[in-house]
Amino acid sequence: MPATHANAHAITGMITRLNRPDYDRWASQIRATGGCRQPIHLRGKVEHYDQATGQLLHRYTTKHEPDGILRVPCKTRRASRCPACAETYRSDTYHLIRAGLVGGKGVPETVTHHPTLFATLTAPSFGTVHARREHGGKVQPCHARHNAATCPHGRVMSCTERHHKDDPRLGEPLCPDCYDTQSTIVGMDVVPMA
Repeated sequence: MPATHANAHAITGMITRLNRPDYDRWASQIRATGGCRQPIHLRGKVEHYDQATGQLLHRYTTKHEPDGILRVPCKTRRASRCPACAETYRSDTYHLIRAGLVGGKGVPETVTHHPTLFATLTAPSFGTVHARREHGGKVQPCHARHNAATCPHGRVMSCTERHHKDDPRLGEPLCPDCYDTQSTIVGMDVVPMA
């Protein structure tokens, strides 16, 4: 599609969106994502009941949202994927560390009298993923292995590419079938639409 045609199509889409009756709610969702480059689109419903009485306390459905979708930020930590969410994560981390050192955010100021220890904890591995490694300012091969094993799915567990910092494969598993995706999903409830 020529650039001028694509631009005209984008402008027409913006004008259409501005004139829709649900524009204010759509704009509110966009603001709530904080500038997320790749917001997650949720569809479904939630019903909260009083456990003691069984009474319905609250009901929400995305049916009444613009496009039938609730947009939420992706919350990635990688600036190459979403600068806005990565910055939020960086800022939150700074405030957590600062509160632990000098108090604030519900932490008493008396923490300044306690010894400080920084420990680096490594998360469990769920499988080998594409990575960008540097040594002395030079990009190294992702997972170069001389005698790399072949996984049960027939994939060689090696990658000799020198990934660019914006490569979308970074963080993706070398073998999606071997990767323990289930263990990486934390606290996600999916409620199908009726």
